[in-house]
Amino acid sequence: MKGIFSVFIFILIAQSGFSQCETWLNSPKKEEAENAHVVYRQYIKSKDYEGAFAQWKKAFELAPAADGKRDWHFKDGIAIYKDKFNKASDASEKEEYENKILALYNTAAECYAQKAIVFPNCNDEACINQKIGFLKGRQGYDMYYTLLPPREETKKVFDEAIKYSGLNTEYIVLNPYADIVVYLYTNERMTDEEARAAHKTLMEIADYNIENNKQYSDYYKQAKGAMEGSFARIENFIFDCAYFVDKLKPEYEADPQNIEKLKEIITTLKRRGCDETVPFLAKIEAEYAEYAAEFNAKMQAEFEAKNPQIVAKRLYDEGDFQGACAKYQEAIAMEEDEDKKADYYFALASIQGRKLDQYSNARSNALKAAQAREGWGRPYMLIGDMYAKSSRDCGNDAFTRGLAIIAAIDKWAYARSVDDEVSEEANRNIARFSQYLPPEEDAFMMGKKEGQSAQVGCWIGETVKLRFK
Repeated sequence: MKGIFSVFIFILIAQSGFSQCETWLNSPKKEEAENAHVVYRQYIKSKDYEGAFAQWKKAFELAPAADGKRDWHFKDGIAIYKDKFNKASDASEKEEYENKILALYNTAAECYAQKAIVFPNCNDEACINQKIGFLKGRQGYDMYYTLLPPREETKKVFDEAIKYSGLNTEYIVLNPYADIVVYLYTNERMTDEEARAAHKTLMEIADYNIENNKQYSDYYKQAKGAMEGSFARIENFIFDCAYFVDKLKPEYEADPQNIEKLKEIITTLKRRGCDETVPFLAKIEAEYAEYAAEFNAKMQAEFEAKNPQIVAKRLYDEGDFQGACAKYQEAIAMEEDEDKKADYYFALASIQGRKLDQYSNARSNALKAAQAREGWGRPYMLIGDMYAKSSRDCGNDAFTRGLAIIAAIDKWAYARSVDDEVSEEANRNIARFSQYLPPEEDAFMMGKKEGQSAQVGCWIGETVKLRFK
């Protein structure tokens, strides 16, 4: 560094000469310089930069380095020209003021290096370098936020700041430098390797000061957070799996049971080229699988508790008809919507009647379904089907079995009378089963006539009016 430092000083001296660092100590115009200094400083304290300008200019021209113990003439000049720059509307004026600001920064750095300005307890090279680095950081900051030259120029100044200050680089450098890196990279004016190197340097500075700089630790934390936000825009392009493992592991460790965070971390790592050979990924994938299974089971249990009708359908498909009936009964008890309740009653009745031969229960629930939804013929169709199905068990002869058929036909006929949608099916059933009506000869032998009432046997228990095939 000493060699680079010497070259840098040589260039500055060659450009500006020692006169730019003169003090008033041995000047024949010492009193005039001091008076100008005292006058303009009063204006500076009240931030009246226009009022300060004439006397500052005199003081600076007579003694740029003042008494050799302070750099006020440079810093105050920078403040004055920044004020002029901000107020100027003409491009040429702005350019003039920008050049003066940059010249003041560069000359101040030269005077630091020459020890023309000697700060208390700061005589060794390390301390002087730190002063130069601090000044260059402020110069880069002004360039980035105020002067707005090409970003490459600002980056060079920030590079000087870091070269001289190292890990002690001021926190104000970090975020604008990161933004410049992102800009240059996205505009293909910086390579992957250069962007990674800049990121590494900036993060090392931030981490060092967060750990060791008690006075400004919080400021470095804020700067690091802002940098991470900036680099997030390009990190997927410049970093590999190992970087993301290091970045995401603290997030995992802060909340290892957060299933959504686990899923997010796993997805990010896989996108960045990590595979099952990466121990950290393998570990959290196993944990996620376990948590996911528990979580999904819990969510499924909660869902099923709130939606027993869905469970009932699943149990039905699995052949568990008793279980399906129990769940439909739960759904009915929970449901307040009458139309939905009608569906559940009908589904329950259908299972009881068609799968479990629980005809009485099935008829009761079918009638409840019909009551819950007016003008619905399907429940009556079901009752008719059950009557027809059980007709062989509801009589010992063709006549008594035929009475059950009459009851079935009556239900189908009623169904079509209230619901046109079942008419076609009802007509088919009636036509098909009319051949099983009671034989007229058998009725004659029993003294029964058409139109008389008759009681259907077994569970049906209906009273029907006789008619014959």
